[in-house]
Formats: sequence, structure tokens, C-alpha cells
Amino acid sequence: MRLDRLIQSSLRMGTREARHFLATRKVKVNGIVETMGNAQIGYFDRVEARGEVLQARTPRYVMLHKPIGVVSATTDLLHQTVIELIREPWAGELHLAGRLDRFTSGLVVLTNDGAFSKALTLPEKKVPKTYLVSTDSDTPPEAVSAFEKGMPFAKEGVTTEPAIVDQLSPRSCRLTIFEGKHHQVKRMFLRFGIRVVALHRESVGNLHLNDLAAGMYRELTAEERLVP
Repeated sequence: MRLDRLIQSSLRMGTREARHFLATRKVKVNGIVETMGNAQIGYFDRVEARGEVLQARTPRYVMLHKPIGVVSATTDLLHQTVIELIREPWAGELHLAGRLDRFTSGLVVLTNDGAFSKALTLPEKKVPKTYLVSTDSDTPPEAVSAFEKGMPFAKEGVTTEPAIVDQLSPRSCRLTIFEGKHHQVKRMFLRFGIRVVALHRESVGNLHLNDLAAGMYRELTAEERLVP
């Protein structure tokens, strides 16, 4: 937003009045006097006028261990949401940077920083996402080979990036994919008549759930905010 428009809306001034007000050098952006009305104000820029704070948002970055049964949504009339697990006064500012379905557990990221969430979720970023997968039957070698080569998804008109498969047992594996298509992991196995009975996301990019308990959350460290 332009600074003069922020002044107009916050202080209920007309265009000319706002420009005159800026010329009095009573407006600061991030602690520095700003007189140009066409200065662009970012979402997290602090703006003060006559000692009054007009805008002061704090960027928030949260890692949550989503339990099964909780929905990846900001509101829901029937089920508990991930937002309701964040017991902070600023929880309502957050949005999800990638979702998990209600029956999948594990790592979800919430933030109020649109640029950060885009860096995690845009397809061209190819951010790795690692899951623990349990199935109702053995996974044959031809399924593993197909996952590792990349699979066509006709509905989306794409072919997945080659996945990384670490077979832990005939009916469980650690699977890393580089997209986030709707029910992607379950659809990959279903191509071979295999049903996923448990799905848990361990990591997204450089973010790892580690020993964070189900239903718990924490804010990301400065290092973790550096999206690869």
C-alpha cells in the first residue's frame, strides 16, 4: 500500500490533507521519517504518525504437530482446526502453508507471511516433503520403481518429480515427494491397488518435526525461516 493511502484511511484525511501532513515530517516508517506519499508500505513495516502507531505487525512462523482428526483449516463447523491448537492471541492472523487431510498427522506450518508460505508451497520451488507411510499390503518393486521415476497425474496434467523411497518393511516406507497434489501419496499407492492406512508427515524442506508431541507447536528459529 502507498503511504499516503495508509495515512488517509488511518487518520481519516483527504488526499491533499495527507500530503500536507507528510510534509510536516511527523510520519515515520520503521523509525525513519518519510515524507513521500508514494512510498510503498509492506505488510510488516511499522508506521507511526504523531507518536501514534498506525501499523505494527510482527511476522509469525509456527510449526505444529497436527494430530489425526484435526482439520487443516482456519474455521470449521464440525471439527477442531489447527488454528484452535495455537493458544496465542495472534493465532487468528495465521494461515496454512500447505495442508494435511484430516486423517493424516504430522508437520504443518502456519504463518502470517505470504512470501514465506509461497516459498514453501509453490510447485516450481520443489520443496521436499517426507512422509512415513503404512499400507494394507506389500509394496511391490514395480510400485517403488514408478515412484522413483515420476508418475503422471492426469487430473492435474503433470508428472511428479522422481520420489525418494526408503523401504522400511514390505508394508511401510519413508517417502519424499516434491509436490503437494491433493491426496498425492494415497493416490500414488492406489495406482497399484494398495491402500494407505497411516500417513505421517515428518518434514517439509529444512523443517523437521523431530520430537514435537502431537497437538503441540513452537515458533520457528531464525535459521529455520531461511527457506531453501
